[in-house]
Parts: sequence; structure tokens; C-alpha cells
Amino acid sequence: MAEELHPLQNEWVIWEHKANTGSKDPAKWKENMKQLCEFSTVEGFWQYFSHLPKPSEVFFDGDCKKKVTDVGSGTDGDKTVEEYSLFKKGIEPEWGDPQNVIGGEWFCRQFFEADVLDLYWTNLVMACIGETIEDAVDDEGAFQSYINGARVVDKSRNFPLYKIEIWLNTRDPIIKERIKDKLMDVLTDGQQTPSRKMQPKFDWRDHTA
Repeated sequence: MAEELHPLQNEWVIWEHKANTGSKDPAKWKENMKQLCEFSTVEGFWQYFSHLPKPSEVFFDGDCKKKVTDVGSGTDGDKTVEEYSLFKKGIEPEWGDPQNVIGGEWFCRQFFEADVLDLYWTNLVMACIGETIEDAVDDEGAFQSYINGARVVDKSRNFPLYKIEIWLNTRDPIIKERIKDKLMDVLTDGQQTPSRKMQPKFDWRDHTA
């Protein structure tokens, strides 16, 4: 008997971004962006996500940035990953995408312990694909999609610094604040109550072409 699959509301794509060493050319940045997988069911999500390295396993930890192997390259430790992105299929993880340029992002830029970083990223990904954040936004029963995707980025230089982002297709102030409130709840789910100093602090930024 075939296994029963549990479809998601949307199809999703996970992207990996290699470090753009020494160049600030946007074209080079896009060259280093690689689609890792796409999925449309709960089972498909876990099939891929459970085998991806966690952010703490590839990001700078205070000592070094880890080198990881590109699948199929046959070379050990030949790249440095500085970003993972999860976006709805058909939307690319860049500001200029038509669905991104009309909105903006909530972002948190700070240091997190390794286990906290991984927990926040997993919670954010699961909240996006499960639509749990948007479910809390619409109070009239008419579901509307506002979330395009999410990113976790290694912004470290000489010390560990990370960025967690959720990208929206709206700048509506009421919707933005509702999403932020729910974001704080889902992000810290399963974490012992963090001190005020260690709580994630989110700021808003509009996207521009």
C-alpha cells in the first residue's frame, strides 16, 4: 500500500548560497546561489531537510568557517556556505523578484548560541511551510498569503553574528505587526525562556528594486 502523503498549501524551494569571496558583484552573488531541493508535501520536506547541514554546522563559530563538500564534486571541503533560504516555488531569494520588491522583511541580526540558532531556523522553516504565522494574521477567516520566504545568513567577520529574516509581499503596517508578534512566538517555541538581553530583536526594512 502506498504511503499517504500530506500536501502542503504551497510548493517550496530550499536554496544554498556559497560565500562570495572577495567580490561584491551582484552577478557573482547570484552565481553562488544554488537550488538544493523543492517539495510540496510534509514527507518531501523531511526527506530533504533532515539531511541538510544545520546552520551551526556550516557557519562561523568564533574559530573558523567550515568547509563542506558539494554533492557530486568528489572534493572534500570545497565550499563555504554562508546562507540558506526557503522560498515559495517561483519566487527567488533576492530583492528584485516581483513578489519581494513590493514588500519587505523582518530581520534579526545578532549572536545566537549554536543550539538556539538551529532551533530558530527550524522553527521558522516549519512555521512558513505550515502557514501557521499567516493563520494568526487573518481574523476574518479569509486566508491570504503574505510570506514569500525566509533566510538564515552568516554575517560573521571576526566574531559570530547571524541574521534571521522573513520576507513579506506587503508593507501594510497592521499585517506587518501581527506577523512580527506571531513570529516571536513560533521562533522561540521549545526554548527555555531567554533573558531579555538574548531575546531576538526584529527590525523592519522595505525592499527596493
